[in-house]
Amino acid sequence: MRTLLYILTLLFLLTGCQEGDTITPQPSALVVEGWIENDGFPMVILTKTLPITTDFQNPKNLEQYVIKWAKVTVSDGENSVVLTGRYDKTYFPPYVYTTSWLKGEVGKTYYLTVEYQDFYAQAKTTIPAPPVIDEYRVEKIAGSPNEQYQITACFRDNPNEKNYYQFFTKIGLESNQYIASDLGSIDDSHIRESNEFPVYRSRTYDTENYISSFTKGEVVAVKFAQVDETSYHFWDAYTKSLSLNTNMFLSTTSSLPSNITGGKGYWCGYGAVNHYLIIGQ
Repeated sequence: MRTLLYILTLLFLLTGCQEGDTITPQPSALVVEGWIENDGFPMVILTKTLPITTDFQNPKNLEQYVIKWAKVTVSDGENSVVLTGRYDKTYFPPYVYTTSWLKGEVGKTYYLTVEYQDFYAQAKTTIPAPPVIDEYRVEKIAGSPNEQYQITACFRDNPNEKNYYQFFTKIGLESNQYIASDLGSIDDSHIRESNEFPVYRSRTYDTENYISSFTKGEVVAVKFAQVDETSYHFWDAYTKSLSLNTNMFLSTTSSLPSNITGGKGYWCGYGAVNHYLIIGQ
């Protein structure tokens, strides 16, 4: 989440700058990060974009931009549930909206509505079928310092369907928050029926000295999800923007694609399979 808000803030800054370094004030926008996966409950995190000023602002100080009193509703077209906001330290920021009264089902479409002060946002998404994973290979990288390992996913794609995929990872057992894997967006136009695909460590905007591999002894959770085309384009643009953000010679001024009407961000349905791997064992 912190990475998405940081990227959106940079985009607001870039689009707000005019000749002579004059900054045109931009109104705050609602940032929605929401997902629902097969056999899982809906999860939504809400923030506002940081206002753009000439004064230094640390994007890490997000507390005042977290939205805690919104009305968040999820519907499957038949049943509608208002999500409950609660503190949860396993996410960042540690405040989520969720419910145990509605569970994701493959093939269903889910509608999201967010109401907060002057903000009103809507979105919809569908949960595709989970992908087929044959195995994950964990192999030591020859000659690497600190015993670095590479994860390779072996999976099958249905050549009779148009499919999009996304890898996510998280390190350790303290967090429940998966982060999009670096270069982890896949359009099956560019792959075969049987595939071997590298899974890279997730990257955040404050990651220093980023290394794509994994270290011996780490507990790595990998989420492999089939997503719809809209979700694919969001995550593909997101990871590319994050990579460009670390390059002082390259930048992007284009907005991230979004399926949120009335806000920024995403509402994604995941047909997902999760695996835990202990690196080097």
